[in-house]
Amino acid sequence: MVTLTTVTDTGRRVVTEFSQKNVTLMAAGIAYNAFVSLVPMLLLLLLVVSVVGGGLEDRLVDAADGSLPGPIADTITQIFQGGSTAAGASVVGLVVLIWGSLKIFRSLDTAFSEIYETEAENGFLDQVRDGLVVLGGLVAAIVATVLISVAFAAFADTVPYVGVLAPLVLVVGLVLAFFPMYYLFPDRDLTWRQVAPGVVFAAVGWALLQSLFQVYLVFKGDGSTGFLSGVVVIVTWLYFSGLVLLLGAVINAVVGGHASGEAGGVGRGAAARTPDRTRTMNRADLATYLGSFRDRLTDDGRRTSSPNGMSDSVTAPTHDTTVEVEEYSTAEDGETEWAVVVRWRTPNDEREDSPR
Repeated sequence: MVTLTTVTDTGRRVVTEFSQKNVTLMAAGIAYNAFVSLVPMLLLLLLVVSVVGGGLEDRLVDAADGSLPGPIADTITQIFQGGSTAAGASVVGLVVLIWGSLKIFRSLDTAFSEIYETEAENGFLDQVRDGLVVLGGLVAAIVATVLISVAFAAFADTVPYVGVLAPLVLVVGLVLAFFPMYYLFPDRDLTWRQVAPGVVFAAVGWALLQSLFQVYLVFKGDGSTGFLSGVVVIVTWLYFSGLVLLLGAVINAVVGGHASGEAGGVGRGAAARTPDRTRTMNRADLATYLGSFRDRLTDDGRRTSSPNGMSDSVTAPTHDTTVEVEEYSTAEDGETEWAVVVRWRTPNDEREDSPR
């Protein structure tokens, strides 16, 4: 059952993971790679829609003009209206376009692996394979969304309120486009239920971002007055788009119990912590340990010795201290690993080493 406390705790863990994994820096790298890959991706998309035909190029240009920042829409217009020769590209040219487009997806794959702490499984061939699948799914979703939008537009004059469904069509199209990314890039055995929260968040968040960005450009200018200002607008838009995508990944990782950066995860952004003590126990020893640990937690802030003969001492939390409890479960290779982290802070004058 979802309660307000559960939502609050999950939100707090998402914020912690977002900070610990330095997601803002990842988004900056993704924005750069996306900027470099933008033209190859658009040329590849042009090649696909040219094969489909039916005036799809003009529909894509109209959709871009209505939903994307001015400089990006202008770039799409220039490529789609002046790059008709792309339809006759050679095999070598096609490979170059695909390789250039994959740069952004390899960057996203790396970021997802850091968030899910699965960098060891994220090799070069894995990145290329996942990137190709996601690229194909993205192009197919874009084409399908535009075709559906065209169908809705055809019935706009005859069927009442059809135009109201246009934003819903956009969100559904984004869900279809993002799903392969959130399913493949983490390098985990995930179900669609574990993927859905982040996908829906990213789709809705990305759609809202476009609306907010359009409002921002109305007041600040669309960057069409100069080349450099246009570049700034494009990179800024790509940066915030990357943030939305990665925040969706963080949400999935936290909800699914796949992120434990502050507890010593293996990602590059995970906190580097060495346990003060480690011990293997049987069930009886565990019961004794937990009983002593419970007594220690209610010790009114007095320093007590660790139970079961383990060295070191711990300062128990006081009455006004907030104690955080995080539970993790990770299913992998037919087994489920469970972990519980109990964390609180004490003043340095009570304990010399870092709080936990």
